[in-house]
Amino acid sequence: MSYQAIIDTLHAATAASRTTLRLDTPGDDFPVAAEALAPGVRSIAGDRSFGIRSAGTVEFLEREQQILVQRDLRGVVPAPAPELLERYGARAQMLAPVLRDGRLAGIVSVHHCPGVRDFTQDEVAALESAVAAILKELPA
Repeated sequence: MSYQAIIDTLHAATAASRTTLRLDTPGDDFPVAAEALAPGVRSIAGDRSFGIRSAGTVEFLEREQQILVQRDLRGVVPAPAPELLERYGARAQMLAPVLRDGRLAGIVSVHHCPGVRDFTQDEVAALESAVAAILKELPA
């Protein structure tokens, strides 16, 4: 299954505003490898004007190596990159680390723009399934 198909499936399962897969790429700051969008939602793919590696959320994923669910991104710790809220309108999110040999090889995100959101256990499970599918597709 392609990265895009995995992200499309996650998008449908979560009814998210945006789902993305970012891959750790030498010389780059986790560029978007696949993205699915709800109608009217702005794409984040290709925007390299801000870094996410130094965001509190990415530091959390590297340190804790577990899923992060944030029902309200305003004033939250760990903090996402400010551009996620200001430029791309995200208000809630789930993030999952894609781990290869104990290091952060990628990040899967589920963004919700309309407002605060309580993600369900089924949606968290869909995120876990997406990560498992991505791991099968990652080059060795």
